[in-house]
Amino acid sequence: MEQKITLPYANNAQFAVEDLVKYFRKQPITYLIIGASHLSLANHRNPNSLDVWIRKNHCPPSYEDTCQAVDNVITQLIKHEQFSRAIRRNPRSGKMCNALVFCDN
Repeated sequence: MEQKITLPYANNAQFAVEDLVKYFRKQPITYLIIGASHLSLANHRNPNSLDVWIRKNHCPPSYEDTCQAVDNVITQLIKHEQFSRAIRRNPRSGKMCNALVFCDN
């Protein structure tokens, strides 16, 4: 059974957890800055964040300027046990930030 994440601020659009797992496996990264922002997609300050990844890949166009990496979404991801939440360095700013860590088994 495919595990889905529901986006409450995108008219309950969904994406498969496996899509995010595949993204991590293709990249040379072990975490993504969560980067939740209320700025428009075009003005987002963390282009390599989970928030931007969701908006660009799994959000209906009419909701792409709405923050998607909200606590509800992070909680859903962590329940699937392939991810955890931690503090990591933002590769762009160098600041310590909330991040979604991939726990590849």
